Amino acid sequence: MRRALMFVLLPLLLTVTAPWGLAAEESSDSHRVLIKTWLTTASQKDARQVAVNEMVTLHIDLATSTWFTAGTRIGKITDPGLMTSQRSLKAVNYTEQQQGTAWSHQSWEIPVFVTQSGQYVIQPIPVTVEVSLSPGQNKAATLMTPELRFSASLPSPALTGQRPWFAASGASLEQTWQQSADTLRAGDSITRRITLKGESTLAVMLPNPSQPLFDDAYQTYVSPSDLQDSYNRGMYSASRTEQETYVLQAGGEIGFPPIEVQWWDSQNQQLNTLTLEGKTFAVKHTLQSWLKYYAPWLIAVLVLFALALLAFQLAKRYFASRPLPSRYLLWRAARRKDWPQCRQLIYQRLYEKTHLTALADFAQDEKWAADSQRLMSEQIDSRLVRSVWRQITHRAKAQSQYQVLQPLRQLARRYPPL
Repeated sequence: MRRALMFVLLPLLLTVTAPWGLAAEESSDSHRVLIKTWLTTASQKDARQVAVNEMVTLHIDLATSTWFTAGTRIGKITDPGLMTSQRSLKAVNYTEQQQGTAWSHQSWEIPVFVTQSGQYVIQPIPVTVEVSLSPGQNKAATLMTPELRFSASLPSPALTGQRPWFAASGASLEQTWQQSADTLRAGDSITRRITLKGESTLAVMLPNPSQPLFDDAYQTYVSPSDLQDSYNRGMYSASRTEQETYVLQAGGEIGFPPIEVQWWDSQNQQLNTLTLEGKTFAVKHTLQSWLKYYAPWLIAVLVLFALALLAFQLAKRYFASRPLPSRYLLWRAARRKDWPQCRQLIYQRLYEKTHLTALADFAQDEKWAADSQRLMSEQIDSRLVRSVWRQITHRAKAQSQYQVLQPLRQLARRYPPL
């Protein structure tokens, strides 16, 4: 933005607007007021193009060849799209010599912010001053600042608006943790206090660095935001403090995530990220919290136990008048090492599946022959018993399927497809 200057020559009987050259030539008028305005940022003395959310400072400099006799009143900036803070404005007073004349100056600085990209205009602002004409005689007049134009845009393509960010000439992010007890148990609390600070900005421009967390392991209580603005030696400083208290509802490991806030450094024109580390706490259960935490699992176990007990009672009642399953009888006999009972059950199984009465007739391969001989010897064991039982079951099933499909294969060979 081209540095905008406007000077007003004020003969204190009539207000006249004139540039600096004309004012300098009016040497015969000893009573006059000059006004000068311009825009700056943290990195620019002549602000034309600024960043969104960056503080733009509107400077208003008043000068008189006599002295100011009352407080200066500056009108408000009412342009839509511009955000400003004109509370507690203070002037810097100083004097300077120009061509042998002592000039009294008042310098005012008004912070201006824009939150969206675009072209902006600061319309003329009324400034009311009062100066001395002669001892005991004062004169008040209203001057108008010139129209000032500038444009704003996002300072970096990485700032898409999906993550909170702000612009400042300096920034910091801090946190503190506080526990209600050294050894945490369910019912105790953890307080996380986060403070975001920025230079050359206002507290309302700082984003909320914390996103409140909600979880079954704790209840969250969010305190109101604490916004602070200060002005010291020409520097605007702001801080935003967020505090969240988590009342623990259950034991175990409870973790809180890290926090990141993007910060556009308006002094060095670069994008930075402020980071806070997360933290994990070990929380001990109380009896009540343990029962509450594991209630779904306890209920599921009790339901399964009840169903198993019911199934056992029904099975017991069912088999009270019926024979037990042969597989169960085989398992029980093998566990007791009742080998004669095991052989009897295997022969029964062989006859049920194949109507054969001799193991040697069931299959002719070497493995079956070896297993059959061991089954009838002293080398019998529970693993062999289960293996012979499975072989009878699986081979009998395969033979049954083969017998069903054999006629279909013969029919397919007799009548091949065209």
